[in-house]
Amino acid sequence: MIEQFSFTIPTDRRGQKRIVSIYRPDFVPTHQPLPVLYMHDGQNVFDSTTKSSWGIDRQIEDLHVPLMVVAIASPPDWLDRYDDYSFYEDDMLYRRIGPELAKTRPTLGGRGRLYTDWLMHELKPWIDAHYATDPNDVGVMGSSMGGVISLYMMATYPSIRRVGSLSTAAWSNLDPLIRELTRAELSARLYMDIGTNETSGPITPEDYLYTNAKLVEALARTGVAFRYEVEPDATHHESAWRRRLPNALAFLYELS
Repeated sequence: MIEQFSFTIPTDRRGQKRIVSIYRPDFVPTHQPLPVLYMHDGQNVFDSTTKSSWGIDRQIEDLHVPLMVVAIASPPDWLDRYDDYSFYEDDMLYRRIGPELAKTRPTLGGRGRLYTDWLMHELKPWIDAHYATDPNDVGVMGSSMGGVISLYMMATYPSIRRVGSLSTAAWSNLDPLIRELTRAELSARLYMDIGTNETSGPITPEDYLYTNAKLVEALARTGVAFRYEVEPDATHHESAWRRRLPNALAFLYELS
């Protein structure tokens, strides 16, 4: 069953409310506490007949994983998404959107801590108060910039136990992200992946592969338990994330 609620998020410059969708599998009693996976770009994560999606609800049912998902929709304006999902302003974000759109944005990015503090200190307590959850088994997952903010959350909130970062947009915030990760005491399980044919506007497959390799190199020095997959010819799209999601869930939740 999927329920939806509207919340005001402090990063939203227009005061628009966001949809938060909450899924608990029907095969689990409503009183049974479940681990919770918080997902970014929440409008794309549940099975849909009208658009591409991760289909995580279908996959949880197929794999029979006792897992609750809380999916937070990203802003309607795709440029505002960079504010939510980056801790730091970054010239690479301006390169991504191009010179004409850059003229419309005096600032871009750098509001991610507002978003993540809201998620951890306001949304999570609300979820724990209204549903049967295991408050100590918290996961976060996202793709692209949603992967960037998930990695920041792993470095910033030690209580997070499981992190999924698919097709990480590591070309953004790379140096501060590496700095945060290598300074933190990391204890979460981490799944990362990338395709060899990923692009985002002017960002090339080489940009994605090189920056992800730098990130993985830094993570390997921390001793964190992680898995990194490279899928040949895969593109930057929900269909690829849906295809690799079973691998992410199997590693993060130690499925046999």
